[in-house]
Amino acid sequence: MNFKEHFEKFEADLRKKMLDDETIIESLKDVSQQHEELLKRLDNLMVGLNENRKLPDDPFFSNDEFMDLMSISVRTAQLWRDQGLISYSQISGKIYYRMSDIQKLLDDNYHKSIKKARKP
Repeated sequence: MNFKEHFEKFEADLRKKMLDDETIIESLKDVSQQHEELLKRLDNLMVGLNENRKLPDDPFFSNDEFMDLMSISVRTAQLWRDQGLISYSQISGKIYYRMSDIQKLLDDNYHKSIKKARKP
């Protein structure tokens, strides 16, 4: 193979490689665009899911959670229910309290401090 043939082969190979590179670049651009579109769709989906998963306005606490929150025993929780100090729901032996009822219990038993004047 003489120099001219060698150069022509090199030039043809180079053009083919450049064409292949351009094809790859175009494919990468397409993939990148599709990736961006998928990310946008996922973001929109996440927003929708989060809106549907909003926490309830008045969540319930189990009896164990209530006792932990108030630092009380099983017996004290039972006594408060029996005395009507706290409202509750009972389903098959499981007891639940609304946050608003816990807040009401605390509000009903709130005692404001009275500041005493110092003696000189």
